[in-house]
Amino acid sequence: MEEYAHKSEIIQTRAGGLGGSDAPLLAKIASLGYVPKTAYKRMAVCKGLIPSEDHGTNAAMRYGDYIENQIFQHLTQGDSSYQSNPMLVSEKYSTPNCLLFAHPDYLKVDEGKQTLYVYECKATRYNVQETKINYRTQLYVEWLLAKEVAAKKGVKWKVKLFLVHYSTDGVNVEECPEFDPNRLSVHEVRFISQVFDVAKGMKIVNDFLETFEFYTEEEEINSAYLPEKVQSQFNQIATFLHEIKEREAKVEEFKARLYDFMQDKGIKRIACDDFSFTLVAPSESSSVDYKKIFEKEFESRHPRKANKLKDQNKKVVKKKGYVLIKTSNNN
Repeated sequence: MEEYAHKSEIIQTRAGGLGGSDAPLLAKIASLGYVPKTAYKRMAVCKGLIPSEDHGTNAAMRYGDYIENQIFQHLTQGDSSYQSNPMLVSEKYSTPNCLLFAHPDYLKVDEGKQTLYVYECKATRYNVQETKINYRTQLYVEWLLAKEVAAKKGVKWKVKLFLVHYSTDGVNVEECPEFDPNRLSVHEVRFISQVFDVAKGMKIVNDFLETFEFYTEEEEINSAYLPEKVQSQFNQIATFLHEIKEREAKVEEFKARLYDFMQDKGIKRIACDDFSFTLVAPSESSSVDYKKIFEKEFESRHPRKANKLKDQNKKVVKKKGYVLIKTSNNN
């Protein structure tokens, strides 16, 4: 099936801002009051920390693109003023760290009627009412951005938003059947109240992106991929660690020579202002682990009771997490 160039262009705009398809995420952020971890990857794409992934399309998405294109061809046969997937960028809601934009499927600027006609096409198995609910936030964002465009054109300009619904109920999209006009219906969408606080959501995103400088899905990374400020700190600590290791080695070398000297001269202790050095002679020690003997004996005679007692008397020790530092040779 034909791939449409405007779709790749839409993917490219994911860096630098949030689009209409991100509206559900933006609504969630506004509702929560913070950016959830599930959104970190999208935030990383937005800030340009990682590239936008092209996950390809499935049969339903390809069929949806086909239907969208077929409808656009029908529209432009009667009126060439229709635009396909124009990019609307908000001045009101965009922030220094994140643009807010939308790509409505069709747009018509009617100078005579001073009206912007905005259409969002959805090829779906859901009925019209369900589709309006499922895409309510996206439609709301497109409506807001179109209102901005209309306001710039004049106070008398208005916006009419429509959902172009194409029912795929009972259709095998894998076979990509021909476009059926009988499955198509157009419904005006009106908003008389705020669906979600777009300004609040965008402010939260902007503040988050201000200090968001690193993202990875890997459990282990090379420090070279860390932000420059963090890298400099790692390099400084690495220098300290190398110095510590070198000094520890010199101390151990000194102690070995001092041991031989003290043993040879019969000196048991050397004292100075800050430290004392005491000669410790070689020795041996031995002990019997009676607890271990008893446990083995008891387990061999009463294995079930032993397991039960272990479960009943299990002690859980919680340890704080920490960073384990090792040199490159694991010393």
